[in-house]
Amino acid sequence: MSYEKILTLSYYLRFERMDVSIRSSITATQVWNQYKDTFTLKELKDALRCIYVKNKEDLPKYERAFNNVFIYNRDTKYEKADNTPLDIIKNQNYKLQESEEGPREDTTRETIIRRRLQHKKVIDNTILTQDVKTLDTIDQRVFALCSKFSKKIANQRKIRKKEDTSHQIHIPKTIRKNLKNGGHLINLVYKKPPLHKSNHLFLCDISSSCEWATTWFFAIMHGCYESFDKLTIYDFDHRLVNVTDILNMEFKNSFQINVAHQSLGLYPRAHSDMTKSFTQFLKTNKLDHNTDVIILTDCRDWNGRRVNGVLESATILRKIVVKSRRVIIFNPENKFRWNTPTSCVRDYEEAGAKVYETNTIEQFAQAIKNI
Repeated sequence: MSYEKILTLSYYLRFERMDVSIRSSITATQVWNQYKDTFTLKELKDALRCIYVKNKEDLPKYERAFNNVFIYNRDTKYEKADNTPLDIIKNQNYKLQESEEGPREDTTRETIIRRRLQHKKVIDNTILTQDVKTLDTIDQRVFALCSKFSKKIANQRKIRKKEDTSHQIHIPKTIRKNLKNGGHLINLVYKKPPLHKSNHLFLCDISSSCEWATTWFFAIMHGCYESFDKLTIYDFDHRLVNVTDILNMEFKNSFQINVAHQSLGLYPRAHSDMTKSFTQFLKTNKLDHNTDVIILTDCRDWNGRRVNGVLESATILRKIVVKSRRVIIFNPENKFRWNTPTSCVRDYEEAGAKVYETNTIEQFAQAIKNI
């Protein structure tokens, strides 16, 4: 049937870990039915690429899938296929030559479906709810999930910004306000005021207890940082280091993220000096009512001193809270560990910071999305 090749192409693309919706398959089928007698193979390839490919990283996957479906035919292949009209391919009257690559991979529908099911088992969803400290930092499956989450976060943030700046009219309030004008809509009331640009400052604790969480946090931020108006990321232990430029680099796995951080001389220490790091942060950055400060830490200030029962780092954090719009802390520890004798979560909450549990990849993504 006419749509069998399109369905097979969709199966191949899903097997290549691309997001292919039913709508994409329907649109591709419509293009095939309308232009199969006029398009060359190259023109069809370009047309379907516009439908299926959403990210430049997916271009090699699309090339492989398209070649497997339209160019190769089990043990044979088409010569000069780029300039071949589709009606010739459809009737299979074009000259064939023996393939030197040997027998092709089985492309039957049952085989593709079986491989897709096996692939879903490999990407186990239990990773989403697993403690980040127990995840392997070079696990490609986790990195793929972080990349997928980051794209969803970026899309949702852009949609939210578009809605906030759309100036949609609030009909009930507009009608009530114009009752004095006899019902004539003279004064319009909008649903939301224009969204003011925000400055987001991130501080990531790279001590040995937070090393695992920092890797996955950065992997998620790498894919969605462009959706922020202005974003700066610092890593801190006993000093503060700006690592924002690393976000512009291309990463294929989490190992490359760790190497990029180490190239700046960042190596995990046993404990972080939060007092010194917060003080340096306060001196380095100009905070105002449009600034959000987000800190990734387990809130264990082992080197912190108390003056009259007040934690020194909490005193400095209070100054950051007063000067900025809000201070948010992402704590990768379970809540039942928060207010133990070595934890200073309560001190930071009393200073005005809001602490959120980010013990899993899913919680990380949800917290970043709500910023």
